[in-house]
Amino acid sequence: MDGRIKHSEEFRQKAFDLFEQGFSETAAGKALGISKYVTRGLLKQYRLGRLLGLSTMKLPHRNYSYETKLAAVKMFLDGSTKAQVVSKFGISNEALFSKWVAAYRKGGQDALLPKKKGRKPQELVTPENETLEQKVARLEFENEALKKLQALVALEQHRTSKRKPSRH
Repeated sequence: MDGRIKHSEEFRQKAFDLFEQGFSETAAGKALGISKYVTRGLLKQYRLGRLLGLSTMKLPHRNYSYETKLAAVKMFLDGSTKAQVVSKFGISNEALFSKWVAAYRKGGQDALLPKKKGRKPQELVTPENETLEQKVARLEFENEALKKLQALVALEQHRTSKRKPSRH
């Protein structure tokens, strides 16, 4: 769900009451005059405990530990439904949990480990571990810098030699 209120509070309360009485999604949908697909969404929110307005609240950004992710995925693979797992572990949404399950299936337990953030540190190049291409590039750079320095020194000397001493 995207967090928007799609039905009035009164309508959601009627749906809540029907689910509390044990109505199925089809029966509740007929009683409310809505499709079973809309009712399915309401039932899902009811089971998560969010039907009466909690679904519109922004949940704070949470980081889940490796152990929590692993326990949740294993509970799901042992036969629990996604809704049950999401509710039990307080996971913000099913889409996030589905990503964990997919990662686990693709890469095993290691796929649930936290990933390092930021740029990868670049390897420090020292004269012992630089390649020939790197060494040539470094020496060419040094030569160009020295040529520019030499030209600046020569220009400065030329300027100072042209100046006539001032008489005071």
